[in-house]
Formats: sequence, structure tokens, C-alpha cells
Amino acid sequence: MDTYIHTMLATGCIAGAYYIGKYVSGKNMIENIAASLLESLEKDGFIATVPDQDGEKELIPVSELIAKALRESKKLTKKA
Repeated sequence: MDTYIHTMLATGCIAGAYYIGKYVSGKNMIENIAASLLESLEKDGFIATVPDQDGEKELIPVSELIAKALRESKKLTKKA
């Protein structure tokens, strides 16, 4: 094998590994950004979540929250 061909193959392999690593780490970075955004939205009260069977957080529809609040307010007004 010629030294020039060997150099081109080695450079190509190194560049390929670099771009594959950059692509894979970019996906993890996006997942981390999305997770931190959802956590801060939940902490500030803009969304509501509940843990599911696997321990992951699941979003609660707004309609369920409104229905629950209405049921609780009816119970409080009946007692008063």
C-alpha cells in the first residue's frame, strides 16, 4: 500500500469517527435540553405530570385538571 493511500484512508477513518461521534452526542444534547425544559415548566406550574408504571413522567391533559378542580369546588360549596 502506498503511503499516500494509507494516509488518505487513515484521515478518512478519523474524520468519519469524529462526525459519527458529533452526531450521536448531538442527539443526547437535544434530549437533555428537552428534559430540562419540561422539568422547569413543571416546576413553574405551566404543565402537570404524573409518574407512570415505569417511573417516567406522563403529561396530564388540561381537561382532567379542570374537571378535578370543578369536582372539588362542588364538594366545598356543598359543605358550606
